Amino acid sequence: MRAIAWLDVLPTPGALTGLPADALAGVLHEVGTAIDVMGGHFTPRYTNVAVSTVRTAS
Repeated sequence: MRAIAWLDVLPTPGALTGLPADALAGVLHEVGTAIDVMGGHFTPRYTNVAVSTVRTAS
């Protein structure tokens, strides 16, 4: 994955959504720097989990 694409996606899930703009910019800068050190691209490894329930009347 190209660094710019990952940096576009990174702020959308989890704890990063609540960060103030300046803190988020700092995180994105550091992550971008780390990706650049790795050659500007990487393959993310992640797992998606979906949970489903059925609501029943009481």
